[in-house]
Amino acid sequence: FDPYHSAADAKRMIDGWFTTEMPDINHEHPMVERYLTQNAIWSVETFGVDAFRVDTYKYCNVDVMNRLNKALLDEYPKIFTFGECWVDGVASQAYYVENNYNLPFKSNLKATSDFSLLFGGILPALNESNGWSNGVIKLYNTLASDYLYKKANNNVTFLDNHDMTRIHSSLGESIPKTKMAYAWLYTCRGIPQLYYGSEILMKGISNPDGWVRLDFPGGWDGDKKNAFTETGLTSDEADFLHYVQALGAYRTKSSALKTGNMMQYIPEDGLYVYFRYDNNQTIMCVMNTDNKSRNVNLSKYAERTTGFKGGKELISGNQIGAAFSIPAMSMQVIELNK
Repeated sequence: FDPYHSAADAKRMIDGWFTTEMPDINHEHPMVERYLTQNAIWSVETFGVDAFRVDTYKYCNVDVMNRLNKALLDEYPKIFTFGECWVDGVASQAYYVENNYNLPFKSNLKATSDFSLLFGGILPALNESNGWSNGVIKLYNTLASDYLYKKANNNVTFLDNHDMTRIHSSLGESIPKTKMAYAWLYTCRGIPQLYYGSEILMKGISNPDGWVRLDFPGGWDGDKKNAFTETGLTSDEADFLHYVQALGAYRTKSSALKTGNMMQYIPEDGLYVYFRYDNNQTIMCVMNTDNKSRNVNLSKYAERTTGFKGGKELISGNQIGAAFSIPAMSMQVIELNK
């Protein structure tokens, strides 16, 4: 996507091996392209595949991938494909998916793994002190760049994966911060992706990657801990598992979170408020990244709260009035009611 790139760098990017252990497939060879296309169609037909995650999309020949994607969509119009586009910044990331750019190359990939929203959004929101150029304002600004995508809601949001440090470790093993991260993941626009084990606070620093790919506890000979039955889990691990389960169960029944609109307000003093809403439901998400409690009043967000008297907080089940206080470093998800 670099308008100033050299041909030598472009060739090294596309034709070079990702690693010496993983051979690079020559997409430009007609027989290879045909094989990959036929194999993808066959996989959907044979196994009922409903979506593909395409690894290291930026190292692929994007013209070949466009043709492969089209072949899949011609056969299966509802198929979903998203790419692992690990690049720097929203503008670069949007290049690889359906976007609003006026450029010679137009991608037909449906979505990307949203690395920009992780590294330029939720991580600085929870790890950096707040100000006009850091902290939660980075999360706000990254989402404000969604105008570059055709359908930002298709992007796959995540907190960690098999190639990177687990989220609990990235957040200094702070349970309040990790809870905020998951509340955000389940309520922000996009399709949330969870990495196994992080729901029970598994830790691990990537490099080597084996530390973040350890066995999930339970079901293996000799395991003293079984997360499936909760045998041997600490109170913190069990509590966090139930927290994630509650978020997931709520999302499955929430039209506003799955397919609704989003509106965000500019953060002030570390307090960030956004709404997910449709004709059936309005959900107010309040994230306090400050080191002290903050007062919240629905009247300040009248564009979305007019007609509502308060709401029910998702995790605690408590009724919230028109004015309330939110503790430091915490997040509340409130379904508003009249």
